[in-house]
Amino acid sequence: LSELTGLEAFGHAVDERFAELASEHVGRVHDHWQESFELAGSVADEAITVIARGAELPGADLAGPSRLVVLDDISEIVSAQRAQAWGEVARRLAHEIKNPLTPVQLSAERIERRLGSKLDEADRALLAKGVKTIVDQVEAMKRLVNEFRDFARLPSAQLVPVDLNELVNEVMQMYGGEESQVRMVAELDDSCPRILGDAQQLRQVLHNLLQNAQDATEGCLQRQVTVRTQWIAAAHRVRLVVRDTGAGFPPALLKRAFEPYVTTKAKGTGLGLAVVKKIADEHGARIDLSNRVADGAIRGAQVSLSFAVAA
Repeated sequence: LSELTGLEAFGHAVDERFAELASEHVGRVHDHWQESFELAGSVADEAITVIARGAELPGADLAGPSRLVVLDDISEIVSAQRAQAWGEVARRLAHEIKNPLTPVQLSAERIERRLGSKLDEADRALLAKGVKTIVDQVEAMKRLVNEFRDFARLPSAQLVPVDLNELVNEVMQMYGGEESQVRMVAELDDSCPRILGDAQQLRQVLHNLLQNAQDATEGCLQRQVTVRTQWIAAAHRVRLVVRDTGAGFPPALLKRAFEPYVTTKAKGTGLGLAVVKKIADEHGARIDLSNRVADGAIRGAQVSLSFAVAA
């Protein structure tokens, strides 16, 4: 293990655990060791969490002890636990933080109304600027708390036959107007049958993915977001793909991108993809996130979802 690129530290840690096991006195309670490790930058270029169990095997040859190491990838379990924990955090935030925000905003506006006319022009301008800052920041906090609330209280999906192409067209009308700096492209497969879905939740999925994709292209020479639907007859499923021409995801984040508060943005909660994943699970949809690579370079990110069709 210590000779594999990216796993050197893990290999040394395994050696240390065996050394500790061997140093224990005779008649020890445990005949093996067990520990969890986060392998960042592993041979798979993805951060994964594993439980490693090690034991020395009887009948060792003259060359030295024979050792058995069993590795279990528990990345998905850890991810699910993090999502559950964030759901609890979201519920507490919605209750504890949102309630005081409205009184703060109303008090600031009341102070401006009462004192504004009693101040000279310079002080009145200073007061107005301060009140505007308070109101703007309160609104930002409300949006933040609402995102957490929506993540925690996402209702169960009501699955009915839905025309995905029609839904995509409807949502994309809100993006890519003449004033938009991002080119929006729809590549819709007319042969797609209806899928089983909750139209309201699927709209939220599209909004989140389109907003993320647009944000990802900021600062890029070519700013384009493509939405594609495809009928996969062999699998009897409909595929939705949203891709952008941005910088893509750092490899270490790819496996954790759907966890709450995991984001590459300077601002934002990182809840967009977490909500998408939660809705996909409600729909029984397979979801995948990857970087688009061409000529050895990352050319953007891609999120795909695969839905079951309506009977």
